[in-house]
Amino acid sequence: MAETISNENIKRYEKLKDVGVKIIKQTQKGLKDLKVRDRIVSCHEPHTKALPKGKVGKICKFGTKLSLSMSANGYITAHKLYDSNIADVSTLKQAVIKHSKTFGKDFLGAAADRAYYDEDLIKVLEKKLVIDLLVPHKKNRDIKMKPFMQDLYDRRAATQAKISEGKRTCGLNKSYYKGYNGDRMWAALSIMALNIRKLLRDIVKIPELILKFTG
Repeated sequence: MAETISNENIKRYEKLKDVGVKIIKQTQKGLKDLKVRDRIVSCHEPHTKALPKGKVGKICKFGTKLSLSMSANGYITAHKLYDSNIADVSTLKQAVIKHSKTFGKDFLGAAADRAYYDEDLIKVLEKKLVIDLLVPHKKNRDIKMKPFMQDLYDRRAATQAKISEGKRTCGLNKSYYKGYNGDRMWAALSIMALNIRKLLRDIVKIPELILKFTG
């Protein structure tokens, strides 16, 4: 038992030593006004990143970036955890195509907030998948939406409530597992719990739904 603990301590020390060397090097670059890529912000969780909102007054958070897709009936249908502070717009194509593969012809449209705006990409995805993809213009807020598009965008607001529920009740606000793989596992379990909560509420409202699981 003592030997096992000793080996674990050695591995932990080697990891911290490696991270410590990288921190020293990035500090030296910073002192020389050189650009530091993949900056380490945590000794014990070096995969975490700074996640600034890009808005004045917003607190910069630290962690891993989680992308969520939600269906119109309120279930999380897909998620992906990123090990970098990837731009939201860079996740749009993958999320939309994955949703299309999952739902096929039943996938008629989607909405996202301004951070996902890319006019050319939106046109390509709409044409390729034959859908309505509503993402408000990132800068020009005077562009008016058509009524049916406004309704679609208004329904998108439900995703914020879902994220809030996940943080308050299912652990989406903080991972208690270690490392990037631990964060991935924690996110998957949290989302599963969130969907189970939704399913139980739906079964209470429509008991007949249970027949779909019993055959």
